[in-house]
Amino acid sequence: MVIFLYSDKNCEYQAVSCIKSLTHKITDDVVVLYYTIGFDSAFEFKNLRKIRIEPKAYFSTFHYYKSELSLLTMQLYPNDYYFFTDTDVLFSRNFNFADHRYNTPYPMASFGPHEFPFIWEEVNGTRIIYDESKTMKYFGVTERSMRYCWSCFYTFNPDCKDFFEEYASMCQNQYLMQRRKHFFPYADETAFNVCLWKRNATKNLGFSFVNTHLLDTVKLVEERRAKNAHIEGNVDAFGQNWQYVEDPDNVLLYHGFKSSDDIDPTLKYLLNI
Repeated sequence: MVIFLYSDKNCEYQAVSCIKSLTHKITDDVVVLYYTIGFDSAFEFKNLRKIRIEPKAYFSTFHYYKSELSLLTMQLYPNDYYFFTDTDVLFSRNFNFADHRYNTPYPMASFGPHEFPFIWEEVNGTRIIYDESKTMKYFGVTERSMRYCWSCFYTFNPDCKDFFEEYASMCQNQYLMQRRKHFFPYADETAFNVCLWKRNATKNLGFSFVNTHLLDTVKLVEERRAKNAHIEGNVDAFGQNWQYVEDPDNVLLYHGFKSSDDIDPTLKYLLNI
């Protein structure tokens, strides 16, 4: 099994902390693959392989790299099971690699706190909404086949190659990239979901992560003191609470840890409970 992530030098602390959160989970059959964008890392860890990748001028942000790197990972480690994670993630003690080996022809990802994410702008007093609808129309997808999934973490297998080839081609499409406000309102994640719906995907990981950067929230989940609950402390401009917990037994990870002030005490807690 192979888990991969990537970062530039600025986000290396997050990547290192993410990997460290797997300290109790890395068995001999798990490879940790760390792609470093434009720099060489001195970090060492059990079963860690580091590969330097030069920056890609055709990607507007780092979000889009994961589509290509999923294919590269499959090429480097054929006929295996694969996991991708964002760097601003800390893994729950619930997570075990062996529990999440699937054979679907598309990746398995998690629901997030928003079912219909979008961006907007105000033009002459009118609010204009940008969501996935224009991308769906462009690729001939008439409807969702399941709820929107978030691309901060997913697991996949060799049968997903066709998915990732199309997903990567979407993210490399310069016509769409130049109009990304309309076609990629949530960066690569818009393409990720349209690619899922195009294949009539119906299987997923459910609510398997919590969007948070707070140790108190992590404690509530790990200690099974939150269920079917919105936890106060992370509300967006529309009043939507991003810290939703459905079932703490199904939570695999926590997404949103960026500051060392938040990461350090939470990582210490997770590694010692």
